[in-house]
Amino acid sequence: MRFFSLFALFWAVVGYGQAEPVILRVGFFPNLTHSPALAARQLEREGADWHLANLPKGSKIEWRSFNAGPSAMEALLAGAVDLTYVGPSPVINAHVRTKGNELRILAPVARAGNALVVRKGLGLKTPKDFIGRRVATPQLGNTQDIDARVWLRAGGLTIKVNGGDAQVIPAQNAELVLLFSRGDVDAAWTTEPWVTRLTSEFGGEILIEKKDSIITVLASSKTALAKNGKGIEAFVRSHYALRDKLLADQVWHEKLIIAGLGGETRSTPPKATLIGPALGRVIFDAREEDAARKARLTAAFTHALKDSKDSGLLNGDAPIGPLLESLVSDAPAAK
Repeated sequence: MRFFSLFALFWAVVGYGQAEPVILRVGFFPNLTHSPALAARQLEREGADWHLANLPKGSKIEWRSFNAGPSAMEALLAGAVDLTYVGPSPVINAHVRTKGNELRILAPVARAGNALVVRKGLGLKTPKDFIGRRVATPQLGNTQDIDARVWLRAGGLTIKVNGGDAQVIPAQNAELVLLFSRGDVDAAWTTEPWVTRLTSEFGGEILIEKKDSIITVLASSKTALAKNGKGIEAFVRSHYALRDKLLADQVWHEKLIIAGLGGETRSTPPKATLIGPALGRVIFDAREEDAARKARLTAAFTHALKDSKDSGLLNGDAPIGPLLESLVSDAPAAK
């Protein structure tokens, strides 16, 4: 009996020590503010899967592409993805919608990389100049859509979902570029590489560039974390490691992104003369002390909540604290 007890204890210890394989469904957007996802996807195509090398043997990652944040949040709340790269405004909207009980930020990813681009020669300098004008954004309620509405309303304009002193027109980024190129809109508030395309290919000029604002985070849900918390945490730590390598090797980073965008769009890869400047406008969050990072994110999401309310698209409130209670430490893993 004693032998059997020791034998059972041995296998219990061994069994629990072996990590079970996981299946993670990860959302992302095919733009440069989500370049760690683009890089990981391209490494998969090249047969050097970064994340699976850092997850338990037998694990699988299923990537889901979205045009903008509101769609990604719908998928997260519906259980169609386990975590996603996404902007702050859709996270805040979903956080308030679920009364602070469901959305959780895992890590900051990037800042800047977005701008309001106007067509030259129209004299668009202040919000008042936009009366009667049309401004394109990637999706109703996404971060750039909120930025556009808040900026115009702060300048005294009446902005509604339909109509108002100026029209804010949600359109997918590829369509947004087409509308701008044809003169169907007078300005566009979007992210990279679309900002650089509008300025370098279609004669646009940057009016506002939000260089310090958070543009991308990794987010999950309490439901997903309860089901697969260890796997999700392992992915975030793998993301940190990939981020460090990308930041340390800009040439490798650009190479992966150029090939990655071609792969995502199934078209000719963009030129390095486009991606270099565009990627240079995105600031990727480097390693940061946990307490300082949490304080910075608390301030940023408090501001994002105010912006969403000021945009006229959000009613209600929710505490910011629970949103940040599942942050994954960025401290180096113990060896």
